[in-house]
Amino acid sequence: MTEQFDIRQMPILTLDDQPLNTELVNSILSVNGFTNHRSLNEPLDLMDVLKESPVDLLLLDLNMPIMDGFSVLEMLDTQYGKLDKPVVIMLTAQGDKESRICSFEAGASDYVTKPFDQVELIKRIEIQLEKRALTKQLIKQNNNLEELVQQRTNDMREAYQEILARLGRAAEYRDNETGNHIKRVSFFAELMALDMGLGATYADLLRIATPMHDVGKIGISDTIMLKPGKLTFEEFEIMKTHVVIGAEILGGHPSEFLQLAHDVALTHHEKFDGSGYPNGTKGEDIPICGRIVAIADVFDALMSERPYKKEWALQDAIDLIVSEKGKHFDPALVDCFLRVLPDMLVIKEKFADKFDH
Repeated sequence: MTEQFDIRQMPILTLDDQPLNTELVNSILSVNGFTNHRSLNEPLDLMDVLKESPVDLLLLDLNMPIMDGFSVLEMLDTQYGKLDKPVVIMLTAQGDKESRICSFEAGASDYVTKPFDQVELIKRIEIQLEKRALTKQLIKQNNNLEELVQQRTNDMREAYQEILARLGRAAEYRDNETGNHIKRVSFFAELMALDMGLGATYADLLRIATPMHDVGKIGISDTIMLKPGKLTFEEFEIMKTHVVIGAEILGGHPSEFLQLAHDVALTHHEKFDGSGYPNGTKGEDIPICGRIVAIADVFDALMSERPYKKEWALQDAIDLIVSEKGKHFDPALVDCFLRVLPDMLVIKEKFADKFDH
């Protein structure tokens, strides 16, 4: 017996087609302090009864009309998993060796022959209920451990995501962007990934990885990052190295988050026609994460007001994206962008930047 389960309160069902037999068993159980027991005389009703009120122990007769004890054991095996199935003690007048062996092979845990000794029956019932209580205890402990592990995993995942997001924001603070910019781009990328049928798991990972797309800017000097005017050719060439720096920061780790973040950081400035940087990768050789973030990043930049520029009109931004179809952007993803545009505008409004004018 365990602290969690009092075996004399555990539910017991006696199934025998003879009412006198079930009444006798119920009487014996009551006299011996068992408080949660009932009986059934129709085996065809068993599954409905168990569905309505499960039991831990089934005292089962072997010879019954229409459905015998072996058929009941087979039905229990079909309906229950190994750990969920009630313990079964065969309680029958069939005392031959073959019936006992067949009962054990069919899933019975014990076998008591009628006429039975009451003391022996109670002891066998106690043994089986104690085993059942231990099993339930282990199931409960395992479930608690699984819940704890899942909670810890979720906590670590959330902390991991927050670290990535904050590192992404650290890079944005060195630029002229805002924290809401990376939020919007991340949700835009998730929308497009879902629309392209890449699956919820991938879309979620992409949303988490996207804030890191410009993390390499932390490796670019303040002279270039904070320059108020247009960059020279040489300065722009240095600026372009932020994608390689970002990839070096994020690369070399087996984490799915970091692998995807690495690909986004390295390839979001590649162009579909091969004219982008750093490697001039072309077409579908560019990872789809980089092709998605390219559109999301450019669209948000066009549609965002900054201290140094005004927000573009929506139609002008759309026209620019469409005009770059097959050049800067993957044609299929431009079509995807147009499909999810209404949802992107909702996100834009939700995470709007606030400036003091």
